[in-house]
Amino acid sequence: MLYSMTGYGKSTGEYEGRSYTFELRTLNGKTTDIRLKLPNHFRSKEIELRQYLLDKIKRGKIECTVQVISSDADLGYGINISLLNSYYEQLSQFAAKHQLPPQDYLNTIIRIPNVVEAKEEDITDEEWSFILQTVDQAVEQLDAFRSKEGQALMDDLEGRVNSIKDLQQEIIPHEEKRKEALVERLNNSIKDNIKSDTADKNRLEQEIIYYLEKLDIHEEKVRLRQHCDYFLEELKSPEYEIGKKLNFISQEMGREINTLGAKAQYSPIQQIVVQMKVELDQIKEQLANVL
Repeated sequence: MLYSMTGYGKSTGEYEGRSYTFELRTLNGKTTDIRLKLPNHFRSKEIELRQYLLDKIKRGKIECTVQVISSDADLGYGINISLLNSYYEQLSQFAAKHQLPPQDYLNTIIRIPNVVEAKEEDITDEEWSFILQTVDQAVEQLDAFRSKEGQALMDDLEGRVNSIKDLQQEIIPHEEKRKEALVERLNNSIKDNIKSDTADKNRLEQEIIYYLEKLDIHEEKVRLRQHCDYFLEELKSPEYEIGKKLNFISQEMGREINTLGAKAQYSPIQQIVVQMKVELDQIKEQLANVL
C-alpha cells in the first residue's frame, strides 16, 4: 500500500475537566523534521511525545499542535501577587518622586515576565495513557488521509511506468533501419578515410562487427523492462514505507534510458527516449511525496 507524505489528522478527548485537542499536519521532506506546539505543562513529556510521533509517522515534515482547555478556572495560569505588588509599589514611588501624573499601572505590569505565570503540573501516568490514546486517534486519521492520497499517487506512477514500457515497444520497429543506417555510415566513413587498396578487408569487417556490438541496445532494453516490472511490483508492496526503494529503482531506470539515448545514434529512437525521460521526470516528482 502506498502512502503519501502529505496528510492531516485531528482528535479531541476529555479527561477530568480538561479537553485535549491534537492536530497533526505532515508534508513531504527528505529528512524527518518535527515541530511541536505544546502547553507549558507538557514540557516534561516533550521528548517522549516527539519520539512517539516519530515512531508512528516515520518520515517527512511533521507539525503537532496540542490545545488544552480546562473547565476549571484555577487551572493553567495564575498571577504572582507578591511580584505584582512589588512592581506596583516601585512604579508608584517613582511617579511620586518625579511628580508624574497618576495612572493605572496594571496593564503595564501584567505584561512583565513572570507576573502572569503558568502553573507547572505533573502529568499522571493515567492522564498520559489517555493522551497517547488521543494521539493515536489523530494518527489514524492522518494515515487514512495519507492512504487516500497514496492511492492517487499509485495510479499516476503505475500509468507512467507502463507508458515507459509502451514506449520501449515502439523502439522495436526502428531497430532494423537503425542498424542499416549505422552500417551505411561506417561504410561511407571507411570510403572517405581509408584507401581500399591498402585496407585489410577481414580486419575492417571485424572492426565493424565489434563497433555494431558496442552500439547494441538489447541489454539496456532488457534491464529497463526488468526495472519497470520491479517498480510495479513494489508499488503493491504491503510495506508501510517504500518511497526510498522506489526512488532507487527509478534511478536505475534513468541509467538505462540515458544509455539507450547515448547508444541509439538514430533520430527516431532518440525521440522515443526523450519521451521516456519526460515520463521519468514526472515519476521522480511524484516520488518526492511518497512515504
